[in-house]
This record gives sequence, C-alpha cells and structure tokens, in this order.
Amino acid sequence: FCCRAQGTGPLDTTEGGPREASEAHQRKQFCHWPCKCPHQKPRCPPGVSLVRDGCGCCKICAKQPGDICNEADLCDPHKGLYCDYSADRPRYETGVCAYLVAVGCEFNRVHYRNGQVFQPNPLFSCLCVSGAIGCTPLVIPELVDSHCSGANGGKKFDQSKCGLGPLQRQLLTSYKTMPGAHT
Repeated sequence: FCCRAQGTGPLDTTEGGPREASEAHQRKQFCHWPCKCPHQKPRCPPGVSLVRDGCGCCKICAKQPGDICNEADLCDPHKGLYCDYSADRPRYETGVCAYLVAVGCEFNRVHYRNGQVFQPNPLFSCLCVSGAIGCTPLVIPELVDSHCSGANGGKKFDQSKCGLGPLQRQLLTSYKTMPGAHT
C-alpha cells in the first residue's frame, strides 16, 4: 500500500482565498552589481528627465505615463509619476507609470487635472503637475518683420523693435527712470 499524490497542480484554495505561501516564486533581478553602464549618456526626448536608475548605477531616460517600469527603470519624478505595481500581484516586479494622486492647477480661472496638457493660447502648450504649471512655446518668433522693411506705406514704426518677432515685441517692457532716481 503506497501513497497517491492528489492535487498535483496549484494548491487548492477556497474560492477567492489567498494561496499558500509555499507557492515559491523566484523574483527577477533587475539590478546587477557591479554596475555596467553604457559609455555615453542616453539622449532623452524633450520633456523627458535624465535620472539615475533605481539601482543607483546608470543614467536613464525616465519612463513616462503608461510605460512599463520596475525597480531599475524608474518613472519620471519631475512629472509626479510613480510605478504602480498593483496589477502584478503577487510578484510586484513590473508596473506601469502613473500619476500620483495630486491636486490639479488653476490658470485664468480654469481648473486643469493633474497631468493634463492644455493650450491657454495659440503660442504655448502647458502641463499641470501637482499644482504647478510648466509651459513651452509652440512657435518660434519670426526674425524679420515687414514693419522694418520700409514697405509699410510711409507709417512710422519704432525702429528699436525691428528684428524682434511679434511675441518678443509683446513681451518687451518699457522702463522709465523715476524722477530723482540715480542710476
């Protein structure tokens, strides 16, 4: 009389109950020492942070929203991202970059969600991150202006502003010396 093994597959569990801890899982190692980094630093696309990897070894381009991440491939901390491992239970080895729960931003009495990209006017694209707004220009100001070419129908134009594009002229500020002030 000998034994017969039953349940040679995964351990039987009660419906919805946790599996036994005896189910061993070999954790994947993403970090290896000594560090072996490429000789050249990576070139990150505009708006992507260059950060040290999670192993503390090499410079990498930070992962962006929706990218796969792990202990070595970090999410962009400057955009308020973290690696969400919740879908990788019970291993928690790989995750997806997601925004931290944070407050949105207000700009010109309009509320924007954290992580939302918006265009307050045709000249700029802006990003809301944890209450802070960062904007980048969408157009490069023109260098030559028809007002400076002399073909403006005899109208006088402030020649000191020639060579400036319309955006630069718009941002140009005039300063006047206060009476009695010494420079």
